[in-house]
Amino acid sequence: MKRILTTLLVAATMMTGSSAQKTELIDRGIPLYLADSLKLDSMYNYWNSFVVQHPKDNVAWRNLFEVCSNQEFRLRCKNWEAGMQHFRDEMMPLLERIKNAIPGSYSAYYCEYEGMLATTTDRRELVADSAIVLLPKDAPAGDYELWTQYLIPKRDTVRIINVLTQYYESGQYPEESLQYHFNELQGMEEGGVYIAPHPGEMVGKLILQHVLGVHKDKILYDEDAAMNPEYVKDVFGHIGIPFNDDVWNQLWTTWQDKTLTAIMRYIFDHSKRPVYLSAHDMWQYIIGEGLPDELKACLYNEGLTMRYSAKPYDNRAVKRRNIEQRYRLEYLRMRFHPVMKNTQRFSGSAEAYAMNYMRLLRDQLPYYKQHNKERYQWLSDIFTDIIERLEKENYDVDEFKDYLK
Repeated sequence: MKRILTTLLVAATMMTGSSAQKTELIDRGIPLYLADSLKLDSMYNYWNSFVVQHPKDNVAWRNLFEVCSNQEFRLRCKNWEAGMQHFRDEMMPLLERIKNAIPGSYSAYYCEYEGMLATTTDRRELVADSAIVLLPKDAPAGDYELWTQYLIPKRDTVRIINVLTQYYESGQYPEESLQYHFNELQGMEEGGVYIAPHPGEMVGKLILQHVLGVHKDKILYDEDAAMNPEYVKDVFGHIGIPFNDDVWNQLWTTWQDKTLTAIMRYIFDHSKRPVYLSAHDMWQYIIGEGLPDELKACLYNEGLTMRYSAKPYDNRAVKRRNIEQRYRLEYLRMRFHPVMKNTQRFSGSAEAYAMNYMRLLRDQLPYYKQHNKERYQWLSDIFTDIIERLEKENYDVDEFKDYLK
């Protein structure tokens, strides 16, 4: 009886969206990932029946794919290689159903690519390229980030601009996230190199450069794409670092973490431009293991970013310059726009970014308290406003209140 009631409840919930003229795309994020097997079974039964009745409904087919992907993901976590083969064996029949029902559609290409069901590299690229051409105006934010991630290693500026312009104009990229990425670049010196640990730290900055036309002098390097020699060659060219087969052979090893470290070390040693890393993402570099200790020792915090320098310097003075002259922080004091549903795949929430500001800038409060009362009051007022906002959203703020004692 419990199973029947649950099934009816899930179906009723989903019918709220599908009974209208347009089927709604289910949230493939945390709610679906955390759903128990009973709910996933109910969702599968609902959407499987729905596509039988509405075989040309693109969104319904994608919803069925997302539910099935989530069910199968649980089975492949324990043994990745065996799990992936099982996943493909189970998902290929569904993909064939999708391709027969809506051939040549965006949903069909998306499912084949996202499900890693293309059997060759050429097929995978064909599927991705076809999906990007058909990218709908009402695509969810995760799709824009997926295709941006695909295009970054290809250095395809034209298509990156098209995808990110559509993403920005959709209104789905959170304003606070864009402000944070702006301030990261704002604190860098002209022509600086920014090393990102993953595409999530690239998307906002690429929107700033290619859509809004600011900080175009900064060079962005995506560590996630570093195993592609053509991508590395292109980035090195912009930095002004020589690249040839001998250099690549020197950097490349069969161990990805060693290759990533070697490339980063090579950039540090040979770049005539200042090189920066994300201060809040330090642990995510080198496949989520962080940097070797000898490299960490040469990184100096300048606020939202870390700068590499083989020689010590007064980074705290630079940090205060960024706080006082470069960072635009007033947006943190009050939100003047409605909160939008955040469906981003990689980027942090507005609240997480606000917490980053406090954690990364708090060490300057004692200095200002002693040397600049006016600046101390200004920064502590910003912290107070952030804390009040977080409290209203039921976050634990004891840590941040301690900063103001």
